[in-house]
Amino acid sequence: MADLILTGASRGIGHALALALAEKHGARLVLVARDRARLEALVAAIEQKGGRAIAVPGDLSTKEEARALGQRLADIVTPGSTLIHNAGLWPSKRVLNPDGLEAAFVVNHLAPLVMQQALLEAGRLRRIMVVSAGLIIKGHFDAARTPTGEDFSSIRTYCNTKLCFALAMRDVATAHPELDVVVLHPGVVRTDLGARPGPIGWLLSLVKRGWEAPEVCAARLARILARERWSPAGEARWLVEEEEQPWPAVAEDEATRRAVRDTTARLLSA
Repeated sequence: MADLILTGASRGIGHALALALAEKHGARLVLVARDRARLEALVAAIEQKGGRAIAVPGDLSTKEEARALGQRLADIVTPGSTLIHNAGLWPSKRVLNPDGLEAAFVVNHLAPLVMQQALLEAGRLRRIMVVSAGLIIKGHFDAARTPTGEDFSSIRTYCNTKLCFALAMRDVATAHPELDVVVLHPGVVRTDLGARPGPIGWLLSLVKRGWEAPEVCAARLARILARERWSPAGEARWLVEEEEQPWPAVAEDEATRRAVRDTTARLLSA
């Protein structure tokens, strides 16, 4: 059976999904995150449940690190594997990486594309699931400002960068009709994503108490993963939780799609 690669596996939705999939005793889980200790503890927990897993520590903060991670994965996984893009960053302040790019733009958009390219070139992938966000409806892309965070917002930057990746993956689906690609809003889930210090953080933690547990979301994603097919060849469908929905208007705007496509191509080739 082919492997299942899960990024952002050490916390939140990714951690819960790994444990949920372990109970199905199917594909080997290839778990990716920065925290080696947490990954190794998760592997041990999965093996106790009778599942199979390996830890592949890796970082998506720069193109170089993402490229190296992709090469390591390409050397490890079997053809026909499924990739779940789950890693994400919701920043509270503008931070530039060593390449001068805004951190969330890299982690949420550019680096996953770089990482996955090595897997595509090696012919390792059959399916790609993108754990996106319903907040892409609030996204806006400014080719001159978004990549470097000159339009930074503690809320909108997350929306903007998630929109960029969703649009890019629609292009990937078009370019690779042999793949089955889906982009989805997983639900409103109680995780550490977007945590803030101080009074605002305390208020947010209170609000999150009413959100669903990661385990509920993980069960939903496991059901979607079990589907025979997500999207027609050459397309990436948009799901809100488990239901297919029309792509939001911002994701259908041709000027936005072209701007993201052209800017991404330029940055990837730099």
